[in-house]
Amino acid sequence: WPKCFGYYIPPTDPSQVEFHSGHEYSKGMMIIVNDTLWRAKDDFHSGANFRDGDHWEKYPVHDYAKFFVAHTWTEYINRLFGALSGFSMFLLMFIALLRIRKDWKTFAVMVAGMCMMAFVIWLGAVVVNTNLAPFKITFHMLSAMVMVAIVILVQARVRAMCGEQKHVVPKFARILFFLALLLTLDQVIFGTQVRQQIDTIYSNMSGLSRETWIAQLNGVYLYHKIMAGVVMIVNIALFWFMYRTKPEGKTKWLSYGLLLVMLGEYGAGVFMHNFAIPAYAQPVHLLLAMILFGVQLGLIVRTRSGEIVQN
Repeated sequence: WPKCFGYYIPPTDPSQVEFHSGHEYSKGMMIIVNDTLWRAKDDFHSGANFRDGDHWEKYPVHDYAKFFVAHTWTEYINRLFGALSGFSMFLLMFIALLRIRKDWKTFAVMVAGMCMMAFVIWLGAVVVNTNLAPFKITFHMLSAMVMVAIVILVQARVRAMCGEQKHVVPKFARILFFLALLLTLDQVIFGTQVRQQIDTIYSNMSGLSRETWIAQLNGVYLYHKIMAGVVMIVNIALFWFMYRTKPEGKTKWLSYGLLLVMLGEYGAGVFMHNFAIPAYAQPVHLLLAMILFGVQLGLIVRTRSGEIVQN
């Protein structure tokens, strides 16, 4: 990083990672030869034949020997968004620094956010370098959710300092909000474990017979499926409580968003279960889980428990 296969802009064709005679190679460029990933040790002009050890070294991190354009660009775009997130967090921290005498707590939270960002970046590199090892993906996802939480909490603090009043809900509804948030985290943890099982099954079956994959999953998937129904019931109940208390402005739209995102998330899970887990539906399912987490936390910081005044 920021290079990919030795290029600032990732390859778009497998021929770009093949050996070519009479070609100018720069240090760090990579090619695939004899089912092995090789990295150029220096700048050189290639001869007629590939000779390992002359100007090439086996790449010490990965052992894969296939190039997929979609996989490469997905990872590269992910890193670009990660870099954008890092710059945004740094800018927020700098703004908070300018106001540190008036509000040192926000600056402290932003420093914690930058530390978490560094951890997320490091853990992302570990995940890639270990070829998506089990549990590391889950930790990477959870650390990213902490990043989302920090931004939402800072935004809530700024709104409060500007005098914005919180919406009043019954104490039971506040407890239910925290329960819903914990259930969402639980589903993300077990959902990523299911995803890792799917990756293993995909590898073992060479991507074939997708209709049999569900049957090969263990009890983790059964738990994930049962808890999905619990999560939906809890969030529908939360929407009902919010609807009864008549929220206004963005809090009102977040309440409707809670219902819509929950239904979309549950629907995506049902769709994957009944249609052999199509690859494109998996990131949609995970993205909706992240949005649901953000909406739930957003409603938590916009509400407080208290007595409801009837008009």
